[in-house]
Amino acid sequence: MTPAATDIILLAHNRLEHLIATVEALEERTPEPIRITVVDNASAPDVRNWLGANRHRFHKVILRPTNEHVPAFQHGIDATTSDPYIVSDPDIVVPDLQPSWLARLHGLMERHPEFGLIGIGLDQANRPSVLGPEVIDPATVVDDEIVATGVGTVMQMIRRDALVTAYRSDWQTCTDITRSGRRVGWAEGIRGVHLGWDDYRLYPAHLAAKHLSYGVYNEMDLIGRPPTLTELAVAGPVVRLTREAGLADAALLEVTWNGPAVGAALPASVCVERPEAGALPFQDGAAGAVVLVDPPAAEAERALAEATRVGTRMVVAIAPLEAFGARTAAELAPAGWTGEEADGPGDVPLALALAADRDPELAANLGPAAVQDREQWLELFGRGAFGKGTRRLWIWRREEELPAPERVVFDPALVQPWRGVAPPMAQPRRKTFIERLWRRADLAERARLWIALRRRSGEARA
Repeated sequence: MTPAATDIILLAHNRLEHLIATVEALEERTPEPIRITVVDNASAPDVRNWLGANRHRFHKVILRPTNEHVPAFQHGIDATTSDPYIVSDPDIVVPDLQPSWLARLHGLMERHPEFGLIGIGLDQANRPSVLGPEVIDPATVVDDEIVATGVGTVMQMIRRDALVTAYRSDWQTCTDITRSGRRVGWAEGIRGVHLGWDDYRLYPAHLAAKHLSYGVYNEMDLIGRPPTLTELAVAGPVVRLTREAGLADAALLEVTWNGPAVGAALPASVCVERPEAGALPFQDGAAGAVVLVDPPAAEAERALAEATRVGTRMVVAIAPLEAFGARTAAELAPAGWTGEEADGPGDVPLALALAADRDPELAANLGPAAVQDREQWLELFGRGAFGKGTRRLWIWRREEELPAPERVVFDPALVQPWRGVAPPMAQPRRKTFIERLWRRADLAERARLWIALRRRSGEARA
């Protein structure tokens, strides 16, 4: 273990929660001296504001005006001096070990001078199922402590004389170090938590951007169907009402004759499309609230009667005056219920949402971002019940509220809820023939490395 501080270079781009967790773990679980340098790839304001407010915690903060992706690591490498140094994505929570994770990495480097790069392993607890189980080839295990194979940007400890080329990507770095005569691997006994494996839930837009930039990410299959802006615009005013009433999203039952709205906006809710005439296939009090979307005039009053039987607290209808024969909500309210009307989704917000959905470029930019920014869109459209609106909200509340279930209760044999199917994801851009020929040309890569080695040799002689 060298007495000098070890430089740790983190490459950040958005995902503030991950960055905070990574930095806090490094500070709390590393008793040895370290210097943290953050290279920021043009992150959103929340990350940049946090970096500014916490500047005192870092050795250096290097702010880039554009997203340079993985090659931006080189800015941090050039700005630091320790040998070895560490590079990592800002979504790795180092383990709490005695001796520490860092002391163990240094120990591995000292015992294995033939290795130019050693990273850490990953805790498998949150490994997405689509990736399959971890498999370690026994033939690659060195002294029962290092798995000699390529490793991603997971606290990679790198000797300065091992990497003679610029940092371009994790796999290219491992290849260059191997070709220069050193080995690469990761410490099987040091396991960090990879927060990035949860990006399909927490940061789906970030995962989608990586999918398009770097190659196929199987976790994309775990991202649910993104709601359209039109669906969010219709659902927004209703969701505002139900949440103000203290109802859980999972307690909402949507019955729709014109496509899902609440069901698309809130995956925890239950949506039934175009129910058959007659009783709804739900028991009394099966939902906290029932939302009727565009009930036909011939079925509206019957649907209201069924909804007040199923809902324990509230019934909301999104419909024009014609649906209920221009009768008032108070007049339609059954015994034990009160009724009122409110503005529904405004025609202008709806028209803007529909125009965005029909624009291929805007729709492509939304995609998984609509999943990640769902709450912001709902809040925006929840306030969009203003101006002229073709449809209004019909609101009925039970005078003596019954206990609301935590989630809608139904018999799967009788009810098949709507399930949105995610559209096929755009595939990463295919490189042209010339690009593929050049990038994959083994001879060209070896020549580049040979030139870098000769340059390094000349600098050493000088």
